[in-house]
Amino acid sequence: MKNITKLSLCTAIALSSLTTTASASDTISDAFKNGKFKGEIKSVTSKSNFLERSSSDTISVIGASFGYVTDDFNGLSVGATFQTSHNLLEDNDGANNVQGPRDIFGGDLDASGSVLSESYLNYKIANTSIKIGRQYIYTPLVSTGIDGKSSESLLKDSFEAYMITNTDISDTILTAAYISKYQEKADGTGDVGAFDTYEDGAYTLYGKNNSIENVTLQGQFLQIDRKAANTDSQHYYVQADYKMGHHNLSAQYMATNFDNKENGDIYGVQATGPSGLGKTGYVLAFSASTKNGSIDGGTLTGETVGSGSANTLFTSMPVAGGGVPARPESETLTGAFIIPTAGATVIPYMGYAWEDKNQAGAFGSGDVFGTGLIVIYPINKNLVVKANYEFITTEMLADNNTKMGKVYLTYKF
Repeated sequence: MKNITKLSLCTAIALSSLTTTASASDTISDAFKNGKFKGEIKSVTSKSNFLERSSSDTISVIGASFGYVTDDFNGLSVGATFQTSHNLLEDNDGANNVQGPRDIFGGDLDASGSVLSESYLNYKIANTSIKIGRQYIYTPLVSTGIDGKSSESLLKDSFEAYMITNTDISDTILTAAYISKYQEKADGTGDVGAFDTYEDGAYTLYGKNNSIENVTLQGQFLQIDRKAANTDSQHYYVQADYKMGHHNLSAQYMATNFDNKENGDIYGVQATGPSGLGKTGYVLAFSASTKNGSIDGGTLTGETVGSGSANTLFTSMPVAGGGVPARPESETLTGAFIIPTAGATVIPYMGYAWEDKNQAGAFGSGDVFGTGLIVIYPINKNLVVKANYEFITTEMLADNNTKMGKVYLTYKF
């Protein structure tokens, strides 16, 4: 989370993804013949004057991803995903302001090139699967970018990891993983991110259980062994979801322990469901940090791994992401309506964060207020247009009005 003054709101809105089910093959040849292919062609155009710029930067990129997974042969399967991105337009009108020309889109859309983001071997025996190699991961503290949330981009980031998943316990998923390398979607210099060694490695344990009727419990532990001495960190996450009729009530707790600086924790609650006004739905979330946290080295949630982890907090906002609620001694309230129309889904939302300290430095944005709108229009089952717009005002920055807009066009096959 490099841009700490981003406001956060988790609206739990995501486009549906393509899934496939494979049956076992008798020969290696059949395993490849019966494999499944999926792909996506995507374009993104964005304009933003993020943080103290007097003018906006604009970028337009187009790219694609192509994935293939073999059928199962004696419990063994192989998968690969190739991604490519090409910059069509880059107008850095804000380049001569406070920050450099690539700071707005340098870690997100400003990437031209290609990368083999997934290349893994998966072996399944009974209720245990072992997955080795480059792969996408989706857990609260270790996560690839997620479609439909603030981490969505043209490219996805990925991990080189060793992962074991077991379902022997009824209604329970247990996962253990070691992460050795991390591929960011963009490297900050205009190129696609490469697989680089991730610190001295990271270990994680994750569990999810729904054995109690209408209740889902999940928890995760993450240990990051950093290269610098005495800088390791431990991260903890717990979430409980309760389904009450057509409504869902959720609570979460996240804590980070640093070896060389102040620790911090944060909690949140969320309610989702039908609003009672026709077919509309609602999302309402609140989060609060309860300790001083780390002012000089990250947010209270710490440097969790992967851009998708920015969406873990219930209060992360759809465009700007998940930074502001993790500030020391602050509270954040967010809400959204989900309005289905004849052809599109319209989602207006807003969020407000109170910074109790109003300190200068990395967190010195004061109170933050954000409003936004998402429009999702499926032209057909494969082709979708989505537009996001977010307007944010900050209390303590010199230029306190930030406008960010993104338009996505995606075709999945």
